[in-house]
Amino acid sequence: MMHSRASVYLLLLGWPTLADCSGHEPPRELFAGSPATGGRSDAISPAADGANGSAVVDDTGGTSSPGNVTATGGTSGVVTSESGGVAGAGMAATGGDVGAAGTAETPEPGAGTAGQASGGGGGEGSGQAPFAAGTCEELPAPSDYGAPGPFADAKMFTGAGPRSDYTLFRPDASLGMGGFKHPIVTWGNGIATTPDVYAKTLTFIATHGFVIIACNATQAERACVSAGLDWLISQNESGPLAGKLDVSRELAVGYSWGGGAVIDVSDRPNIKATVSLHGMPPRETNAFEAMHAPLLLFTSTGDTFVSASGYVTPNYEQSTVQTFYATLDDPTAGHLYVADEGAAVCLGAALGLGTCGDALAERAPTVAWLRYWGCNDQKAKAFFFGDDCVLCRSPWTDPRRKAWK
Repeated sequence: MMHSRASVYLLLLGWPTLADCSGHEPPRELFAGSPATGGRSDAISPAADGANGSAVVDDTGGTSSPGNVTATGGTSGVVTSESGGVAGAGMAATGGDVGAAGTAETPEPGAGTAGQASGGGGGEGSGQAPFAAGTCEELPAPSDYGAPGPFADAKMFTGAGPRSDYTLFRPDASLGMGGFKHPIVTWGNGIATTPDVYAKTLTFIATHGFVIIACNATQAERACVSAGLDWLISQNESGPLAGKLDVSRELAVGYSWGGGAVIDVSDRPNIKATVSLHGMPPRETNAFEAMHAPLLLFTSTGDTFVSASGYVTPNYEQSTVQTFYATLDDPTAGHLYVADEGAAVCLGAALGLGTCGDALAERAPTVAWLRYWGCNDQKAKAFFFGDDCVLCRSPWTDPRRKAWK
C-alpha cells in the first residue's frame, strides 16, 4: 500500500496529493483516462522537454557542433527531436556517463564512450565499432555488461511515437550499421515522472543495440507501453527506422508503477523477456496468467517505499513464468535508486526515498537478461544460473528462482 509520504513526494513534484491511499493505484480522478483495477487506459501525458539540464533540439531543426571529449566524463543528456536537427554526443575517456553535449556534428559510429561498471565507478568505453550482422544473436557478447556497448552514439530523441508523445533511446548514425536489426524495447516510467528522468540508464541499454520507446505518460499503463511497440513495428516499414528493427524480438522494461505496466504488456506474443525494477503490481486482473516471457524482478534492502514485502515479493509469488528475483544488498539504495542523479525527482531523498543512483548495479544484469532471452547470449547466463551466479554473490543477497529450467 502506498504510504503517507507519497502525498508530500508528489506535492514536491507539483502533483496533487494522494487523497485515497487505500490500494496500489492512485485515485483515478487525478489522472484522466486511468482505468479501474483490471482495466486499461489510453491516457498519455506529455513530457516536459529539456528537463534536468538536457540539451534539446526543437523540431525546427538545426545542428549543433562537435562534442568536447572529457578526461573523466561528467554526465549529461543529449536530446534530439525525431523531426529536428542533431545534437552531438560528447564522449568521456574514462569513467562517468556520457560527457557533456558539445558543439559537434553527428557523432562518428564506433567512438568510445565512458563506461560504467555496475555498482561502482566508471569503466572504460570499448571504442568498438558495431558488429556488422543481421540479428542480435550474431552480436558478440560484451566483455563487460556494465560498460557501454558497441553502439556508442546512442542517445535520446524526443517527439517520437504516436501523437509525438513518446521518447526514443537508440543508436544515431550507427543505427542499422552493416545490416544490423535492433531488438525493440518498451519502457514504463515510475509514477509522476517522464523518460528523461532515466536517460542515463536507457541510453546505456541502447548502446547494446536496443531501440527503446518510452511512453511519456506519468502514469504508464499497458495501453501506452503497448502502443509504443506497435508504433515501432509500423516504423520498420518506412522512415529512418525502416528495415533496421527486429520486430520479432520485443522486450519490456519498467520501473515502479511502470514495472507493473510492463508485466501487463507481457502477454504480447513476441515479448521475449520482461524486467521490473522495484516494480508495483500489474493492473490487469489476469496479468500473471497471460504473461509468457521470463521475468526479472529487482528490489533492494534500502527500498522501503515500494518495499519487497509489500510489492515485489507478491509479484514473485504470483508469477507463473520462469522468474529470477534479485535483491541488491545496499541500505542506501532506496526507491529512487533507478532515477538519474540530478533529476527533479531526487528531492524525494528528503522523504526517505533514498538518493538517485543511476541504477548502476542494476544495469549490467538488465542488459544480460535482455541479451540472454532476447538474443540467445549464452555468456549472459552466468548472471542467473548456478549456485555461484553473478546475482548470487555480493552485493546481491537472497537470490530466488521460480519455474526455473
